[in-house]
Amino acid sequence: MKTRNVLIVASLIFGIVIVCLSPEWTLAAYPEKPVTLICVWGAGGANDLIAREIAETIKKYFPKPVAVVNRPGAAGTIGTAEIVAARPDGYTIGTTTMSAIAIKPHQMKLPYKTPDDYAPIALVGSQADVLSVLIDSPIKTLKDFIDYTKGNPGKLRVATCGLGHFTDVILEMLRFQAKIDVVDVPAKSGAEQIAMQLGKHVEGNITTILEALPYIQGGKLRPLALADEKRSPLLPNVPTFREVGFDITLTTYTVLIGPKGLPPEVVSKLQEAYKKVSKDPSFIKFMDDQGVTVVYEDGADLKTRLWKDYNVNKDIFERIGEKKK
Repeated sequence: MKTRNVLIVASLIFGIVIVCLSPEWTLAAYPEKPVTLICVWGAGGANDLIAREIAETIKKYFPKPVAVVNRPGAAGTIGTAEIVAARPDGYTIGTTTMSAIAIKPHQMKLPYKTPDDYAPIALVGSQADVLSVLIDSPIKTLKDFIDYTKGNPGKLRVATCGLGHFTDVILEMLRFQAKIDVVDVPAKSGAEQIAMQLGKHVEGNITTILEALPYIQGGKLRPLALADEKRSPLLPNVPTFREVGFDITLTTYTVLIGPKGLPPEVVSKLQEAYKKVSKDPSFIKFMDDQGVTVVYEDGADLKTRLWKDYNVNKDIFERIGEKKK
């Protein structure tokens, strides 16, 4: 009788352990506490505002609070490294940008390198960059721009945010594909690029739509082409580079990631919540106001995007001879 009771108790304990370890139990348990959302840029900027809007909107769809913590520095790589190094339990995730995960690994020695070194969760949104000239420029189209540079090699100056920045990469892609010789003039910010352009220190400029739009609408700048897969509703009459014959679709985007090894059920819960955020009218309006297009993407599609951009930048830096620091 005693032996039988022992066996019954042992069976019950075994059953409880099996239930607790099952995926369904784990899924039901997460999240048990607040989640930290690391923003890899400083407070007050566009990326910080986006992270905070996600944290606010997700309250409707996620059972626990999400708190934003800023970890700026080194073009987003400090915060991204902290996300990658976090415990893979779903309580520390973050928003990072294309430049921090697809460009900087080719320039710097980092604790992460490829998309296999972190857990992609969802694409948050993208913002196209636009090539523009002054409104009084004789250059009216991208074809004019190309023709001018071929007739005047090394004379046309284009402002970017400096070596390794996505605007610099876009210019390098155009330089390579169109076989043109232009001068890359680095600036410290999009605002400085605009100032250089308005002051006629450069003829061209590659910056985000959000930064250029007020000057385009104000009749000071003429947009020539967008580095995106399709036209922007903000500039419906401006063609993409691809429409004009150049395969340049490198957009500035924000992505939600976690550390490598994040359990699939945790990733699924985060994706489910953020997908609802991405369809929330107030969130979409906020993103529109920031000049950012909400583009939800996860799973294999997101991984394919990340690998494509990583490899595109790898080829570019190998070609221009940029060395890791």
